[in-house]
Amino acid sequence: MKIIGIGEVVWDCFPEGKRLGGAPVNFCFFAKELGAESYPITAIGSDELGDETFAELEKTGLDLSYVSRNMLPTGKVLVTLNAAGVPQYDIVEHVAWDAMESRDAALQLAGEADAVCWGSLALRSAASRSSILKIVDAAADSTLKVFDINIRQHFYSKDLIVESLQRANILKLNEDELPLLIGLFSLPSDYGEAIAALVDRFSLRYVIFTQGALCSGIYASGGIVSSIATPKVEVADTVGAGDSFTAAFVVKLLGGETVADAHRQAVAISAYICTRRGAINPLPEKMKSSHL
Repeated sequence: MKIIGIGEVVWDCFPEGKRLGGAPVNFCFFAKELGAESYPITAIGSDELGDETFAELEKTGLDLSYVSRNMLPTGKVLVTLNAAGVPQYDIVEHVAWDAMESRDAALQLAGEADAVCWGSLALRSAASRSSILKIVDAAADSTLKVFDINIRQHFYSKDLIVESLQRANILKLNEDELPLLIGLFSLPSDYGEAIAALVDRFSLRYVIFTQGALCSGIYASGGIVSSIATPKVEVADTVGAGDSFTAAFVVKLLGGETVADAHRQAVAISAYICTRRGAINPLPEKMKSSHL
């Protein structure tokens, strides 16, 4: 299967040092770990940090054919962790991935993709927003179009979210993002009813709703399909956990697993990532098998 992640690539700069990340790259990495052909579409700077970024990306084993370079600086995120290990972000603006282009090769790849995933952060600039939506629009009707909303700081608007929801057939959101959507769209305050309204309004196939250490659920037009309590693990940090969840769910679903089985494996993999520092960590061989 061919899977695409479109958007930001950044260095997550922790107090103890920096790690390469960004939701689309994380998503692609975990999809690759689970056996997919995985392609990040992003942009990095023609600077020293860009050179380091490309070298680090090469180590992941991802296909970098769709990583472009431009004259803006390579992206960085200043990360601090609270007492629970939950990250707080300060995302630097006017960086390379704010000037992404929709090149012909990327449009052709999108037309061949089994799944394409993008988030709201990389839509913050007009240039990248136009390019990302053009790439998504090049995907076939049968392609899984995953909008991992990934709200960060002030980099979102109702119009921006609507543009993506109108294109998506899967929405991924967490316990912080759903209340925000409830306010933006005047949805019912009950979470289940709010998700049902989103499914109906935007003709979504699935909504993935994660609630941190509590639980996660997969919703469809008939209501909740699967609900699983979050495993109790010793958390190093939660960076990349949501991206690993999304990648695992998509890959397993495309691989023929039921929604419930794909959900169960996504939960196990994201729990494992919470026990590791940073996002990009190889999965144990036993987690790559069809059934955990």
